[in-house]
Amino acid sequence: MKDTLITPYSEGSRCYDTGYNDKLTINKTTLPKTVAGVTLGNMVEWFDFAIYSAMAMIMAKVFFPVSNNKTEMIAIYATFAAGFVIRPLGGFIFGPIGDKFGRRTALVASISVMSLSTLLISIIPSYHSIGMLAPVLLVLCRMLQGLSTGGEYGGSCIFISEHSPDKKRTFLTSWLEFGNILGFLVGGIIVSIISHTLGESVMLAWGWRVPFAIAGLMGIVAIFIRMRVDETPIFKEMQSEKKRSPQIKTSFVTIIAKEWKQLLRCAGIVAAFNISYYIILGYIPGYLSSFLGKSQEFSANLSLISTLGLLVFIPLFGYFGDIFGRKRLLQIGCIVMILFSVPAFMALKSGDTVFIIISMCVLIAGMLFFEGTIPATLTSLFGHKARYSCFAISYNLSVSLLGGTAPLLNTMLIEKTGSTLVPAYYLMAGALMGILAMWGMKDYTGKPLPADQS
Repeated sequence: MKDTLITPYSEGSRCYDTGYNDKLTINKTTLPKTVAGVTLGNMVEWFDFAIYSAMAMIMAKVFFPVSNNKTEMIAIYATFAAGFVIRPLGGFIFGPIGDKFGRRTALVASISVMSLSTLLISIIPSYHSIGMLAPVLLVLCRMLQGLSTGGEYGGSCIFISEHSPDKKRTFLTSWLEFGNILGFLVGGIIVSIISHTLGESVMLAWGWRVPFAIAGLMGIVAIFIRMRVDETPIFKEMQSEKKRSPQIKTSFVTIIAKEWKQLLRCAGIVAAFNISYYIILGYIPGYLSSFLGKSQEFSANLSLISTLGLLVFIPLFGYFGDIFGRKRLLQIGCIVMILFSVPAFMALKSGDTVFIIISMCVLIAGMLFFEGTIPATLTSLFGHKARYSCFAISYNLSVSLLGGTAPLLNTMLIEKTGSTLVPAYYLMAGALMGILAMWGMKDYTGKPLPADQS
């Protein structure tokens, strides 16, 4: 059999329906390279997220040196949040690029901006060297990273989804989340190795720069890989359709207006997913050391173990998604968060190591229902003509308002209310939004991606 597959899906003939109205071409041989290439690029974003989180205390002392540790943490989390505030702008920039000029074009552009900004962070002088200009430059670089991220995740999900056969779309796109978690895990390990090797004083002096330099170089490698993968079959057919019928044009505003219900639905599902992600993996380690008195070493080790657990099981849950349905798994994940968030944080609050481990296992299990199914679910919400734009805009608005700001808001609310259960209530609120967003949602598991929404 030839490698190029052009007929609709048939299990016996191993041919695939791509979800477009016409028959499209999928190269079965290059599919693994496509998944790997896009996943590696997306890893860079989460590698940066991991090293920034793991070195939060060090970064705070380098750029925001004050006498109060909690004030330092608020300042560094505010800088972290700044990158998320600008993400919707990135969605408005890279989304139309992806819909008009190609999914691959937008992804190459986004990873290029990400790599440059990450490398720039590695050479910013400290506060003690240039004063207030140091945190200003850090915030600007974080905003540049946020701009690029605005087109990164959605584009990656769409790129793999549009290359995937219908019956395996959830499993194949779950590898994108695998890559994200792998980036998070590798980032944490590298920070841990460098910290133990250099020591605290050297890390404060210049050692913190090394992980950012590594992340920037990884991004450059990802640029070259992405430039060598094929454009998606769906976008190629969109271009052919334009050539066949150049007089048929639909304005961007009109297309977005038709998708408004799906935009809201996407934002709600993303809220549940990202709130759980940023609180459980990004916030709890600092929460344990800053508010519950656990050592930084304990918090870092717990984070690494939790991340490894996610890494192992994400593809399995992606496989389950293709069998049992993506919507069903997402609903189970939301229910787990609603029922067990408060008990889990009460266990964390006890300070007992066994209870802390058990609570993290429960929270990670809830996350897995999201991790394995989210990429394919969000991609299938939108029609092909504005899929990149709709995904990028709704996803990033939700992340900016509710996900990336979670560490900062939770730190401030705990400081104001005195309740260390605030993150649990935040998790429950996010899960409830997810449940409401899925009300009436059509499940496209095993079916073609929608060509357009009616």
